[in-house]
Amino acid sequence: KENLGFSKAYNEAAEMVDAELVAVLNNDTRVEADWLKELVATILKDNSIMAVGSKILLYDNSQLLSHAGTKFSPIGGGFNIGLYKKDKEIYNVKKQVGAVCGASMLVRRNLFIRIGGFDEDFFAYFEDVDFCLRAWLYGFKIFYVPTSIAHHKLGGSFGSRASPFRVFLGERNRLMMIIKNFEIKNFVKAMVIYPIFVMTLIYLSLKNKHVRSIKSILEANIWILRNFRKVINKRRLLQGSRRISDRYLEENGLMATLKECIKEFREIKFT
Repeated sequence: KENLGFSKAYNEAAEMVDAELVAVLNNDTRVEADWLKELVATILKDNSIMAVGSKILLYDNSQLLSHAGTKFSPIGGGFNIGLYKKDKEIYNVKKQVGAVCGASMLVRRNLFIRIGGFDEDFFAYFEDVDFCLRAWLYGFKIFYVPTSIAHHKLGGSFGSRASPFRVFLGERNRLMMIIKNFEIKNFVKAMVIYPIFVMTLIYLSLKNKHVRSIKSILEANIWILRNFRKVINKRRLLQGSRRISDRYLEENGLMATLKECIKEFREIKFT
């Protein structure tokens, strides 16, 4: 009767499903043969694997990638490996990654529920990256499975990257990820860099005449200020129970460099 958002809807579905494994699949996707079989085979090989995810191609151009795993961004959110790149052999290696895309992933139901599922305050966008980061911090693993293939319509739910609601969700959730999950050193770094990133977004919004997007960016920051105590309480809960350090994520290639993120940002059309 109401739009609960990806996070809450998937959480409620997971509670109702009576199965060891739960597939999360967006309604703007199509999948290839053995899509599920390949995910299941990988996750069952190691009890420490919390979730596995597919190689995701663009819905309207299967020669180009949307997602070949994700690294955690130093300013919150995620860096999509292979985004808009031509699908090549280098993207056909099964490996552990920082995160996998919620458009097509498989999770262990009991562990998913145990660590809180998707953060329902996220509503949509980065809820998958945040979940996977928490999984790592609690000592579990995330794997990318290129033999499981899905095709995804980017922006099928909320439109272009400049859509006001999408901009609001993205920037609010980016900040929540930083505050909740990063250790103090990376938290401070992110907070130093973030204002520069925001000013760049505002500049691009003015340049492309997306004035409403500027309001969305401001609204996202205001939401964080108004709910700061709530977000900080989530941080205390997580940081007190984490088993993996940010340094471990960096040393194992699960965190993107600032240089990688800047390159990706330049290649994405803010339209």
